[in-house]
Amino acid sequence: MKNRLHLIIAFILALILGGGVYAYAYTTGLETINIAEPTGDIAITNATAAQPEWEDILIPVADTEDFRPDGDGDEKTIDYPPTGPHWTEVDEETADGDSTYVATDSNAWQEDLYSTANHTTQTAAGTINYVDVYMECWGTANATQEDARVHIKTNGVEHNGPSENLTTSYDTYLYSLDKNPQTTADWTWDEIDALQIGVGLRRPDGGEYAQCTQVYAEVGFEAPLLSGNTPTDGLFEVTPHADYTGDLIVSVYLANTDNVTKAYKYLNMELYLEGSVEAGKTPDYRVLNLANGVVTFTIKDGGSGTHTLSVTGGDYTLNSREPDEWEAGWTVTPELYCEARQR
Repeated sequence: MKNRLHLIIAFILALILGGGVYAYAYTTGLETINIAEPTGDIAITNATAAQPEWEDILIPVADTEDFRPDGDGDEKTIDYPPTGPHWTEVDEETADGDSTYVATDSNAWQEDLYSTANHTTQTAAGTINYVDVYMECWGTANATQEDARVHIKTNGVEHNGPSENLTTSYDTYLYSLDKNPQTTADWTWDEIDALQIGVGLRRPDGGEYAQCTQVYAEVGFEAPLLSGNTPTDGLFEVTPHADYTGDLIVSVYLANTDNVTKAYKYLNMELYLEGSVEAGKTPDYRVLNLANGVVTFTIKDGGSGTHTLSVTGGDYTLNSREPDEWEAGWTVTPELYCEARQR
């Protein structure tokens, strides 16, 4: 009978301790087990007043992207080279001078146009502020006539930049376009993708020639960064009950993974809980991301006072720099749920 009573008592205690809250006295048919009266939950978790500024991820920043020739366009009338592609003579990222170039000694204007690769939202998107087209050229004598100009084609129409008098050393010349010269409106990315850039050349003087070694376009735009550091600040305040002296398990869940993954390629949040066992380790944080969906911490012996749980670091990469291309229902703000329970 005595052993049976011990088993019943052990079973009842297991039920009480597993419940995660303070329990009332429990009466059996054999005897009463006295348990402290309830005074509330073993711990309270509340959102902090300050939260990470997730919307800051969407703040546009000024950026540039270069577009270089990747093929011959609709014109290829410059004399040199006489055969083969011309775009390979002017496509280098760093100008190579007389190693590759196009050139002419004609007294009449000759022109080349070159295609460029389409933009991608991994490198460029958002509002376009300007298009600058550059050429690096020189002439073999002091010019008696203007002998070089940037040449472009947009929306099926050709346009020329200012005509330049080349010097006898390589210099960079610029055709700056805040608006599309054909539409007189802001540039669109479709127009950038279809843009052909090039150069017009003629001889600077009789018996001389002009040559160009590099052509490219720089597009200035504003868009959110593709990758960056995770916003940081407090998330929750975890306050164990003053009468509770056991261990606590604190779990943080990502509740809206489906919507968040429509904005992020990946998102790593480094979470830190003051006074936790993990806070005394290296590293002193746990990583919550799109793959694991939950992290846990341990507070020993009930803790004392309030423990702040914060995002202290991390990083992210968006699916693109253009939110208009994200799936409907996207959000950049993770919805996090915090739970404290008895260990």
